[in-house]
Order: sequence, then C-alpha cells, then structure tokens
Amino acid sequence: MTRDGINRSFWQSAESPNLSSDFIDLAFDTIIVGAGITGVTLAKELQNRGIKCLLLDKENPGFGTTGGTTAHINNFYDASYNEIIDNFGETAAQQLLISTFDTVDYIRNNIVRNRIDCDFSICDFFLFSAEEGQNGQLDQIYAAHQQLGLKTSWINSIPFSVPFKKAIRIEGQGQFHPIKYIDGLLSTYINEGGALLTDQIIEEYDNDNNRITIKTSDKRIFTAKNLVWATHTPPGKNRFNFLLAPYRSYVVVLKLSEGASEAGQAADLYDPYHYFRYHQAEDAQYLIVGGFDHKTGDEKDTEKHFDDLKQWADEHFDYDELVAQWSSQYYVSADGLPYIGRMPNESNVYIATGYGGNGMTFGSMASLIIPDLIEGMETPLSELLSPARVKPIASVKSVVSEGLGVVKHFVMDKLSPETVKALNDIPKDGGKVVRLEGKTVAAYRNKEGTLFCLNSVCPHMGCTVAWNPSEHTWDCPCHGSRFDVSGNMLNGPATTGLSKIDLDN
Repeated sequence: MTRDGINRSFWQSAESPNLSSDFIDLAFDTIIVGAGITGVTLAKELQNRGIKCLLLDKENPGFGTTGGTTAHINNFYDASYNEIIDNFGETAAQQLLISTFDTVDYIRNNIVRNRIDCDFSICDFFLFSAEEGQNGQLDQIYAAHQQLGLKTSWINSIPFSVPFKKAIRIEGQGQFHPIKYIDGLLSTYINEGGALLTDQIIEEYDNDNNRITIKTSDKRIFTAKNLVWATHTPPGKNRFNFLLAPYRSYVVVLKLSEGASEAGQAADLYDPYHYFRYHQAEDAQYLIVGGFDHKTGDEKDTEKHFDDLKQWADEHFDYDELVAQWSSQYYVSADGLPYIGRMPNESNVYIATGYGGNGMTFGSMASLIIPDLIEGMETPLSELLSPARVKPIASVKSVVSEGLGVVKHFVMDKLSPETVKALNDIPKDGGKVVRLEGKTVAAYRNKEGTLFCLNSVCPHMGCTVAWNPSEHTWDCPCHGSRFDVSGNMLNGPATTGLSKIDLDN
C-alpha cells in the first residue's frame, strides 16, 4: 500500500491482500470514486442493499487520508456540541448524537459480520484543560454533553502522564486499524461480486440527462445512474472551494516499554490541540500522538512540526522508540459539520466532505445517509448534513476568513514569489518556488542533483503551490490540491497535474 507522501504511516506495515477484481460489466447502478473509508464502506453497504456498484480509485485503497488517520472513532466532534447547539439548535445536536451512536454500532457490526481482525476496541476519551484559561471552555462542553445525554463525568486522574487543570471522561469511543478494516470490507465486497478498479484516472466525465458516463485511463467507458465523489473533496470548480479549508496534521507513533493502566484517548484544549491515544497491536502497545495542525501550504518548515511533536512527547511520555511519523490532510467545513448528500443542482451526484478531524466517524456515517437518498428516502440526518444547506450565522464568518486567505495567495503569490539568484541555491532533495527568466517555477532537485521544474500554478484555480519538505510534495494553499515532484496529482480538487517546464525554451 502506498500513500500521498514520502513518510510511511503506522498502518502501512499491514499486509494488504490481493484485492484485484475481475469484471466485464460497463454499466452500474452507482459509481463510487475514492477507495478510502467513505468509498469502501459505502460500496459494501450499497452491495448489501442489492445496488450494483463500481468502486474506482486512481491509486490503491487507503492512499489518501484513510491511510494517514489516527483512527479515532469518536461520539463527539471537533465542533463541540455546545457550538453545534448554538449554530444548529438542540434538536439538530440531539439528532447528530443519536446518529453518532448508530455509526459506532454500525462500524462494530461491520467488523463482526465480516469477521474483520482490525485491532478494534472500545474505550473512553479524556478531554482536559491544560491551563486555567481553558476551564471555561471545558465547562461549556461538559454542560452540553449533560444537556444531550452523552455520558460524561468529571474526573481527578487520566491514564496519561500529562498534567492538567480539569478533566472529563467521555464514554463510548472506538478505535481500530483503518487499513485492516477497509481491506476486510473490500475482501467481502469482492468475494460477493463487487467491482473494484484501481490505478485508473478518470479522463472524461459527463452527467447528461441524469446519466453518468466516465472514461478511465485504460479507455473503458462506464455508465451509471448515480455517482458518488468519495474523494475527500469534490473535484473541479464548485461552491465547496469556498466552503472548505484544507489543513494538515502531524503524527508520531511511539512504542511503549510498559503497558498503560487502561486503554484511552485524550486531548487538551490548545488551538491547535494535542491529541493522543493508546493502540494495542499483537504483543506490543503503542502511543499515537498528533497535533500542530495548520492550513495546507501555509508553513514552509513542515519538518519542524515533527520535531515539535517529538519534543512535546519527550516531555510527557516514556517510550522505547519512535516507530513512525507522517502528516495527513483533512478539510474543515464553514459551519463545523460535514457536507454529506446530494451535490447541489445534480440530483444523481453525491458527495461526502468536510469531516474535519473526525473522518473515521463521518466517513462511516455517510453510509447511513447516501444509500437512503439513492433509494429515495430523506431523513432528519440527511437534511442536517445536506450539502445544499445554508447556515448564515455559522458559515459567513468562516467563509470570509478562509476566503481572505485564498485571495492572499491568489494575489501575493503572483506579486511576490520567492526569488533566488540561481537554481544552484536549491539544495539536493529540496524544492523552492522561484522566479526565473520571467517564469514562475516549482523547482525540485533530487538526491543525485537532477533538477525537475514544473509550472508552479495549480491547475485548479490558479494559486501558486508551496513546497512541503516533510512529504516532498507541492501543496496548494488555496484548496488543498497536492502534487508529487514529477507533477502528478496526489489529491484534488485539481483534476490534472502540474505541467513540466523546459527552461531551455
């Protein structure tokens, strides 16, 4: 299994089975693009309902964020329930909580039904204030949990060696090995006749008279009644370019010398916050620590965030060795809740995006929403998370704030790209955006000294990409598209890669 960066995640050590699928069909009820947690879970659920699917990915299953998650399955979210009550009302918050309980049960039932060995366990989450100034926020979160009936209690100790001022225990969290989980679902899906197509790019796409037609890079033409973009963000130019903000988070995994007193997950209330959990795998116990999140493309020294994370872990934990480190991308919505359901103005196209840091839960929840919509059933949950919703109070400030950031990159990157006197300033195994002979160039020099030059303008909407030294990728700070050093697209919403530049012409 490969991922969208040079750093290997802890989950890539799992041996994925041969998941190739032989099929000759070209017509399907539904085509799902993206074989991460959303696409794989949805494909299996639709198959369970007798809906014929094609699951398609330009890489391998788990290539994107699913292969880089910390695999929390939480019954609360980055947008706290007190914020959800303020923005959407108590009834909506209660509906979301009930659906979250259903989602955790749904994941557990999938594991049991399909006999998936994926290190699944149930534990509690310990949320705490690290400073006196965070106590008020924790009080509000606790009060909202009591109001909605989420089992939460004040406690005097936590199973982590991190100091705190006040802490609460939130019951009923889940965790697992995400790649083992989706591989298990895929194995059953394929054994029961499901169609999976990997390493194929969509070269042409058309939605004419509610009939989907796609042409893949192997020149096959597939048709379907419906299409689902399970690609973390819908590709191309659409309203969600302005309703979503891309972020990166950093993770280290530490092998512990001694087992913990109890399983658990935890986080402080800094912004950005530190989050961590124990993970039992075979005969060893690990600590997964994440944090130092930032807007994609806005940090030049991304390697520093790994150093900061390791320094923070060194201050609080005893461990034998560092076994993995990586970063991963997620999208934050304008109002704190994801967009799951029909694409506005396209009744047969569905999306699931804006999960924030809660992708395992919301990615699974999509299978409680989209299949019902395909079968013609609207539910209170689908209405709450509808991509067509408009929540001015919750959304406008966020959209304006993120929009100003995008405008900054549209304008300033054009006027003030990083300039260098010569391409010789670029070190081996490093990259820079440079102005050279009137051209703005994304230049990378490999370990052997060979220079690779690309058009630095993102083909999505014209922003200038930024070099990510920790992953060796070119990242767009506007909408989160990412490209490798050869210009190949790793993540959308761009639909094509960065073009190569011949400096001699």
